[in-house]
Amino acid sequence: MSPSISHSLTSRLGVAGLGALLLYALSGSAWAASVDDPDDSSSSALSGWTFGYSPYTYHFSNAKKERDFEPDEERHKYVWLINAEKRLDANQVVGFAYFSNSFGQPSQYAYYGWQFQPLSSTPQLFFKLTGGVIHGYKYPYHRKIPFNNKNGWGFTAIPAVGWNYNERWGAQLNVLGKSALMFQLNYSIR
Repeated sequence: MSPSISHSLTSRLGVAGLGALLLYALSGSAWAASVDDPDDSSSSALSGWTFGYSPYTYHFSNAKKERDFEPDEERHKYVWLINAEKRLDANQVVGFAYFSNSFGQPSQYAYYGWQFQPLSSTPQLFFKLTGGVIHGYKYPYHRKIPFNNKNGWGFTAIPAVGWNYNERWGAQLNVLGKSALMFQLNYSIR
């Protein structure tokens, strides 16, 4: 294995492991807090936060060269994401995501959005729409997403549908335009 491949794999696994460790630590501290205070009379400083981790993204098609300035041999890279999101009220959220995009570039997404349960008979089901500033799709991949400049700064909107398994754990499916679906696991602190 070449040093660059080994370093790339180690850094990907390191970030993925860090995300899993963060979710594990938060679930353990939340469990300990509920044991110490079963009435949950005092809320945590992290109350209202949701932490997410995406280990897998499904691309609808293979990467392909679309413009002269793009590399000849394009391949989608492994995509992962970690994020933190704060619920402002019953429907509004703000958040920040750090991820590796489809071309292996470190990227960020700061957003504001709305989350709502459309069916009162199925409160576990939710829809979410976020929009904000995205950074990281830099030259030569800056044209792979709309509303983006050569330096990697742009605007985007991401719709999602999700299911809360209980008050702490949930999953969501992020629709990344006509390019991909991102599967995400969420842990909420109430």
